[in-house]
Parts: sequence; C-alpha cells; structure tokens
Amino acid sequence: MKASASKRALSLLLSLLMIVPAFTSCAQNNAEDETAANDSSVPSAEEETVAEEETEKPYRDNLPETMDFGGADIRFLSAEEKISIEIDDETDTGDLVNNAYWQRSEALKGRTNANVVLASQVGYGNLTNVATQSITAGSDDYDVICGHTRFNMALAASNYMLDLNKHGFTDYIDISQSYWSDLYISNVNYKDHLYWLAGDMTHSFIAYIYAMFVNATLWNNLYPGESIYDVVLEGNWTLDTLNQYADGTYIDLNGDGTYDDNDSYGVIMQQGHVLNGMVFAADIQYTGIDADGNYTAALNSEHTVDAFNKLHTLFYSTDYGRMLENAAFDGTCVTMFTGDRLLFCPNTFGFTSNEKIRDMESDFYVIPLPKYDDTQENYRVNQYDGVPIYGAPTTIAEDKIPMIASVLEAMCSMTSDMVIPVYYDMALKNKYSRDQTTAQMIDLIHDSITADFCFYWGDSLVGMMGFFYENIQNAEIASKLKSMEKAWNKALGRLLDKLEGNG
Repeated sequence: MKASASKRALSLLLSLLMIVPAFTSCAQNNAEDETAANDSSVPSAEEETVAEEETEKPYRDNLPETMDFGGADIRFLSAEEKISIEIDDETDTGDLVNNAYWQRSEALKGRTNANVVLASQVGYGNLTNVATQSITAGSDDYDVICGHTRFNMALAASNYMLDLNKHGFTDYIDISQSYWSDLYISNVNYKDHLYWLAGDMTHSFIAYIYAMFVNATLWNNLYPGESIYDVVLEGNWTLDTLNQYADGTYIDLNGDGTYDDNDSYGVIMQQGHVLNGMVFAADIQYTGIDADGNYTAALNSEHTVDAFNKLHTLFYSTDYGRMLENAAFDGTCVTMFTGDRLLFCPNTFGFTSNEKIRDMESDFYVIPLPKYDDTQENYRVNQYDGVPIYGAPTTIAEDKIPMIASVLEAMCSMTSDMVIPVYYDMALKNKYSRDQTTAQMIDLIHDSITADFCFYWGDSLVGMMGFFYENIQNAEIASKLKSMEKAWNKALGRLLDKLEGNG
C-alpha cells in the first residue's frame, strides 16, 4: 500500500515550506551575531551558556532542591509493584533498569532525608483486605497504598482513601506536570475528586502498554518488498487489513489434522486482558456523557456489536486466527513467536523483556493494535488493567501530609528523569527494537494512549471490564449487551454517589 502521487506531492510541498523558516532563522541569527559583535553590552554565547547552567533547575518539579524530613520512613503497602519502591540489592547488578532505580533511590534519599520503605507487599487479590483491616482498625500502618488498578481502586469508593484535593496534597503534587499521567488520573478518578495517582512513578506504566509484534522473518517471506510500517503510517492498519495479511498463513506443521500449539498461525489472542487491548483499539467506548454532563454506560451500541463480530469471526471462524485460554497465552505466544510460527502477536511492551524474545534470531517489528476500519481517525491504545496507582489511606496523620506529598512528587519527578529514559529509550528503542523506524512506531503507540472511566471501574459495574473476554466465544452478543445496560447504569449511579461523597 504505497502513498499516492498526491500524498508525495503534499509531502514535498510541506518539506519546502519547512525550509523557508529555516533560512529565515539563519538570516536572523547571522544579523544578531553581527550586532552582538559590535555591542559589548550584549552577552556572548559563552556567557549566556554559563548563566543558563547557573540557573538551571536540577529537577523538573517545583519542590525545593533539598528538603529535610528528619530521616522519617514513608511506608508503602504495595500489591505487585516493588522495584520502584525499594531495591533489594544495592550493588551494580548489570541490569540497567534496576541500577537506575537504585541511583534514583539514593538521590531521593539525599534530597529529602526520608526513606521510602516497602512496609508490606501482598498479592493484589489480598491488598484490599489488608488495607481495609488496617484502616477500619484505625491503625497507623501505612502512608501510601500502591494498588493494582482493577482490583484495588474500589478502596476509594469504600471511603478508605483520602481525596488528595481536599487534604493539601496538591499543594505539593502538581498533576499537570508531564511525569504524571493526567489522562489516566482523570479516568480513574471522578470529577475534581483525586483519590489515585499514576504516571512515571514506575516503568510499568510504559511496560503495560498494548502493541502488536510482527515476526519479521515471516513477514518478509510472505510479503517481500512490503512495509508493515508504511501500512500503519498511511492509516490503513485495520481489523480487515489484519485479516488480509493473516489469511493463508496457517500451516498444520505436524500433519495431525488438528489446530494445536505445534502449528503455524497468522495471529493468536488471549481470552483475557490482551483482548481488552484489541477492543480499545477498535474504538469501542465504555463511558458516555449525557446532555447534563453525567457519565453513562455506553458499551451497548451498534459499533460494539459490529466490532465484536469482527473479532469473533477472526478468532473462531478462521484457521489462521486462534483464541487461547488466559493462562496458556503467555508461554504459548512466546514459543510460537520465537519459533517463527506466529506472524502477529498482540501483547504489552513488557513482552520485549522476556529473555527468549530478547535472544530470538529473527527480527521483529512493533506496531499499534489495528483500528476498527479506515474511517477511524486515530489509532487507540490502552494499558493492562493492573497499572500501579498510588493513594493515601484515611488513617494518616494530617501533619505528615506535607512530607508524604513532597516525597511522592519528588519520587515521580526523579523516576521520570532517571529511570524512564533508561527503560523507554535505551531498552525499548535501542536494545529491543532494531531500527529507527521501530523507535518512531513506539512513539506513535505511546502518543495514542487513551483511557476510560467505566472500563477501569468495570468490576464495580457488574463485570463490564471483563465483558468481552467472558463472551467472545458466543456467536451473538446484541441481546446480552441490551440485557446488561440497565444494570450497568444502575451500578454506575451508585458508584458515582459514593465517590462524590467520599474523601
């Protein structure tokens, strides 16, 4: 799918237009240099550089450069997140990301004279119970709760989490800064209530982004001379295009006449959270807004039914597409992909951290998950539902809030500057991906992230979050959607009443 002549002409015109300001800028700079040479009052370039270095802030946040909290501990209760909170090994392990966290932790301690401590780590399935028991007992056990979005965010609806906007946290925490994800934060919270924070506190925020991995050996054998990147950049990467390229790829390698893990496929899918990534990419909306500006449950729509039918057909009515059970997906997709038996593999960026993927002989491409069709304006990307979220229990002492808030702000800012570049730029772009175009594609994916309130609160809305992977095997979905709509909106109303009154 090559660009048309008109597109090439437009690109040339744009390139020419970009040259004009460049020449103008050069002319202006030359004139300014001549003026400066004849005017001793104009500082030299060297003097300006020194002045900038003297005034440049060491950190992006607006906190003081140094703070002194008397060596106090900031105690975290965490579900899955660990490395970004407390490093076990203080020596040089050779792992770039681990070492970056260690350096950040040392710098954070030196800057704040406070210790970030992992007081307790429990599975996400137990964290809500552990936090609830501590908070209802009035115990001063934890200063920060770091939860799994899907399974632990409901602590806010139970009135166990402080509304950070109402308790002075935002005097120190600036969520407008780029190291916080304003998009994610606005979609896990409600209106101006702020219970949970998320962003560059951890590299998991990036590692949990969904993408499509393409086996380059298979692609180049099947489609020599074609560029999958061109397909994406021209806006033509859709569910229909995926079908087109995956069609004809199935091979019964062991000749047993059955579709099994030993065969070769075009695309496989997890009957679990990865399917949610495909749903978001197809522009399915979980949350609507009515005429009064209130949230509504919007999943029951004609578009949802159409997208569902496309996905169901792909994975249940073709030989080249295969649906795998949740637990079997991770291991099977790695084995197939590294064995050159899988053309398209949907997964998160964290897929590239797998040792077998890093060591595979074949190259691979990274692209967004496909759009619904070519009328969809933009690619849409979401994240695994377990993105770490950070909040404060209602049991913390008011006089500790300046310290806790300051450490959280500094921690996020410094992680963004010291760790995220190591993971994102060095690991994803330079180590795992093999060329500059892949790096460009990763930027496109990252810039396409979206979020949705009802999706993230889906477990409080009668199973809305898991609706697709619980029903994808069914041939018909319209009646099921219609039957659930009333229950979803009723549950949504109760949830919003709780969030409105808590904190």
